[in-house]
Amino acid sequence: MRASAKTATHGLTHACQAQGRRAALLAVACRSILPLLPLFLGLSPISLADDFWKRKPPAQWSLAEALKVVRHSPWARIDVVVFLRQDPDAAFSVRPGTRRQRGRIGVPVDSSRSPNAAPGLSPSAAFLVRWESAAPVTHAFARLQELGERAAAEFQAPATRLPIDRYVITVKLEQPGHTGFEPFLVTPAGKPLLLATLKTRRGTVTPLEVEFTGTGTSSSVHFFFPRTFDGAPLFGPGRNSADFNLQGDGFAMHSKFTLDLAFLH
Repeated sequence: MRASAKTATHGLTHACQAQGRRAALLAVACRSILPLLPLFLGLSPISLADDFWKRKPPAQWSLAEALKVVRHSPWARIDVVVFLRQDPDAAFSVRPGTRRQRGRIGVPVDSSRSPNAAPGLSPSAAFLVRWESAAPVTHAFARLQELGERAAAEFQAPATRLPIDRYVITVKLEQPGHTGFEPFLVTPAGKPLLLATLKTRRGTVTPLEVEFTGTGTSSSVHFFFPRTFDGAPLFGPGRNSADFNLQGDGFAMHSKFTLDLAFLH
């Protein structure tokens, strides 16, 4: 009986110690993982903070902040499209999807081929899409000039003009994806054929003007959309959503903006 009691006491002690060690390890794990949780969720301490353009005058913006406005903000985003390799022997047809980072696989074009054959996809191409007709974007480009970063500003391909009766959207080639992909290249033979639309809750409009600027990785296109639809403003008061769609030779792209009318001009 004494041995049994002693054994039971010893086992209980070990169990308590093991439980204590597990609790300690759990506490350490929580202290280590919780600070990283925003990163796992695609957030950062900067994104969790208030938007600086709401609380800091443009004259106080740093270089990084000015670049963030023209590249990663409510008015600027980078969208990725996956393209089909032009392989005549491909067993599947793949149509460029209108959703970012998503390819659409169609039915087999040759029923004699294996149904399990994988389609050939090219590397991704990235496009910087920016809503130019916004006060923070204008302030950001002006701030880059004040900071002596003229080259950095020009590399972001700002629109050459901002008519008061147009909404201007710029699309810049950010990453070609593969050699020879120049969707906005203007040649003596003519300009690229691009189909663009801007959809809001008021309706869908097409650009009244299209301009091409830059070359190589700075090549870009600027779309000038009307500000009205059937005589009414394209946007109402407060927050609005806008879907921008672009189709070209062998690619398609979709961008969605959430815009506050207070920041537009």
